[in-house]
Amino acid sequence: MLRRISIAAASAAILSLCAAPAFASPGVHHASSGSFSVPSASSVVKGWGNFHLINSHRVHVQTCAKRIGSSSWVGVEAIAYNANYSKHSAIASVLGPDTPGASRGVCTQMNLLYTAHLKVFSFVGSGGSITKKSAMKTIY
Repeated sequence: MLRRISIAAASAAILSLCAAPAFASPGVHHASSGSFSVPSASSVVKGWGNFHLINSHRVHVQTCAKRIGSSSWVGVEAIAYNANYSKHSAIASVLGPDTPGASRGVCTQMNLLYTAHLKVFSFVGSGGSITKKSAMKTIY
């Protein structure tokens, strides 16, 4: 009899774990929308943006980058990850030497998959490669 009860309890526990959404993490909650600043890779780049969770599978992210000075290329990137960091999607705003409107900054927006983690960073490039990269900032 005791054996049947323990099997039933174990079955119920496993069933409840399987029924929980894959993205859910107990005790982890983050805002459904907000703004952020991006750490600067150098004094020549300024970055900012915002996010809005659409549902459990998508987040709308806007990143903006502004070049301060005469560096060749600057950019801001946002990366959305799944819960265990095994999958990601990204968006970037990049300014080159001939980018129209570069004095005001350039913004890019799109819906990214994976909503467990959102991280941002900025970079400076020259000659086709990234020469400086800021630390990665965790938004949530």
